Amino acid sequence: MKTFHCIGVLLRPYRRRMAFALLIALCCCLLNSSVPLLIRGLADDAVSAGAWTLAGYVLALLGTFAAQAVASLACTCVIGEIGLGVVRDLRHQLYARLQRLSLAYYDRTPAGVLISRLLDDVAAVQALLTTQTLTVLIDLAAALVFGVWLLALSPWLFLVVLAVLCSYYKLFRVYAGPIREGSMEVRGRLDDIFARLKEKIDGVLVVKAHGREQEEMAGFAAQIAAAHQPRVRVGLLAAALSNLSTMVAGIGASLVFAAAALEAIHGRMTPGAVLSATATAALLFGPVSRLLDLAAVFQQAAASIDRLREILEQEPDVIDPASPVSLGRACGRIEFDQVGFGYHPNQPVVWDVRLRVEPGMKVALVGPTGCGKSTLLHLLQRFYDPTWGEIRLDGVPLSRLALADLRRQIGIVPQEPVVFQSSLADNIRYGCSQADDARVEAAARAARVHEFAERLPKGYATWIGEGGHKLSQGQRQRVAIARVFCKDPALVVLDEATSALDPESEVLVQAALANLFHGRTTFVVAHRLATILDADLLVVLEGGLVVQCGTHAELLADTDGLYSRLCARQFGGLRLVRDRTSTVPRRPRFRPPIPLPVSSRTSA
Repeated sequence: MKTFHCIGVLLRPYRRRMAFALLIALCCCLLNSSVPLLIRGLADDAVSAGAWTLAGYVLALLGTFAAQAVASLACTCVIGEIGLGVVRDLRHQLYARLQRLSLAYYDRTPAGVLISRLLDDVAAVQALLTTQTLTVLIDLAAALVFGVWLLALSPWLFLVVLAVLCSYYKLFRVYAGPIREGSMEVRGRLDDIFARLKEKIDGVLVVKAHGREQEEMAGFAAQIAAAHQPRVRVGLLAAALSNLSTMVAGIGASLVFAAAALEAIHGRMTPGAVLSATATAALLFGPVSRLLDLAAVFQQAAASIDRLREILEQEPDVIDPASPVSLGRACGRIEFDQVGFGYHPNQPVVWDVRLRVEPGMKVALVGPTGCGKSTLLHLLQRFYDPTWGEIRLDGVPLSRLALADLRRQIGIVPQEPVVFQSSLADNIRYGCSQADDARVEAAARAARVHEFAERLPKGYATWIGEGGHKLSQGQRQRVAIARVFCKDPALVVLDEATSALDPESEVLVQAALANLFHGRTTFVVAHRLATILDADLLVVLEGGLVVQCGTHAELLADTDGLYSRLCARQFGGLRLVRDRTSTVPRRPRFRPPIPLPVSSRTSA
């Protein structure tokens, strides 16, 4: 019933056109119902009445079939338009739902599974709605009309038909469940195939570098074979159901003919009435057989609808408050108040984090891998909500801010910069879609992008390719920084933004970052301690706990502390650390942001 309800919801915006299609389908059925009458007239009257009467019946039959073809064509056009519209709406709803869902959903759902559902499952629904709906409508109406006609012709014949219909129902009960279960298995196998396909295409460089092409082909062939077996099983079940329903239709028509012949022997029916009843039964059992075939198709599509419904009914873990607080542009004061969080129940990743960050401070999160540095940044951006405790921005709990308002305040420069398949300018203005060309260029100059943008074939209008493959790693990183400049946030988050760069690129990126930090509260995750020696506050984490907190000099004074051990390991000893520290310039506590053009800031 949930499947029918889901289809009903999808068809609701098209109910008027559906009513029109049903009206045309009813006309087709009425035209079909005239065929047995014309056959009866041919048998009882036309043969004995003469050539002209016979010609009249033949012409009437031809006209009926021609009108039926025209009505079916009209119904096909209407239903096709409805089906394509429903599929368009369904894709839009699915994509909109995926945009609303929290990061936790993507953590537990592979991208290949989502691609499989958006492509393969939607295609199955499209096939059902665009190619099968017309047949279902016409056959349902035909079965109803011909059933009523047989009942009016002879209650005894109707009982015979009813017994045959019970056989159809039994067939449906036997085969429908296995077909649906097999279809669900096929869809699950396809999820695995799509997931593997995306993973290996994304990692094609590693595959080729390690010479694993043959192993990958063999593994993919094994997955295809694993999906092939349940698909074959579903096909055999559907074929068995179709052939058995055809057999039942033949047996049913024969039984009706025999029953009608007995009626004629006892003088209760004319020969024409026998032919008419047999034709009516054939016209009834034909649609019912097709409906049974379509039941197999429906069960396969229903498996896809169930999987799509899982997405449509999924609710985000992080939601907007009922009455959000309007913050305006934030000053950048951040407070972590006894914050704890775990991705899984009873498995905390960070414990009792207490931290106060004043506006304009540069805060570095330091510690071994897996200690919770990136998790704290995710909580700050409210990709997840704390399991306990509270995070406040300018004194306002993050849970009381609208997500769009909060994320407008924060710019992120990730370790792996994300560059979209569009122009360089569009990539820079991605965080501020209203930005004009002057604002884009100002952001590019501040991020040291302008110097290579001028060398591109079309400048800022150059299409930089999927994933930015036409740019170097350092250039992509500077584009990500320019995107934050264009957005002009109050807070900046960097997650190991220079770890994969060569020395020359790192110098340029560090210069761009220095511009970006002016007047903005900044959180930096860094494994290379040389990049954060000038931080106003170093927060050292271990096992999800804040074990040290202070400036570089303060933490270095504790020779037994974790920070001193990390520094000694990276710099080759504490003496070398102190020598390196003596050359680090003092960072001003607060400097105003580098201004963008006035007209651009106003327009944004």
